[in-house]
Amino acid sequence: MASPEALVSALADPERLLLFARICTAPDGLPAADVRRSAKALKRLISAGLVTVAEDRYHVVPGVFREALAKPPADPIESLFSRGRLIAIPRAGEVRQALFMKLAERFDAESTYSEKDISEKLAQVYDDHVTLRRYMIDDGILRRDADGSEYWRAN
Repeated sequence: MASPEALVSALADPERLLLFARICTAPDGLPAADVRRSAKALKRLISAGLVTVAEDRYHVVPGVFREALAKPPADPIESLFSRGRLIAIPRAGEVRQALFMKLAERFDAESTYSEKDISEKLAQVYDDHVTLRRYMIDDGILRRDADGSEYWRAN
């Protein structure tokens, strides 16, 4: 069962969207011969669960959207990332704390780090790593000594 995001992603390409529309409007399914030049787009629609093939005809999967929306909500932390990059930092609350705890896993609890080390690790997931580092310190996830030369993960 695909996530709503996966379904939208599969339909985000104009060629795939047009092909999906053609399959949707074919009452008995779209004959395979009609889509030979669209093999790559078709493969993506099938892998997303939007389309199936039976008896050399392509058919839409009628309940795919309903099923995707009926799934329990995705991990709220995952919704903050796109392609491995952090795209949003929640203002406050449990999700923000959970995000920072997840990011803290990048740091060994028994080690100390320089500011540069912290910045490099956080820059792998977020462009404004300085702000992210400050938030993690303010929220007590990371700690630093008085002169800022050493950082460590709070336990």
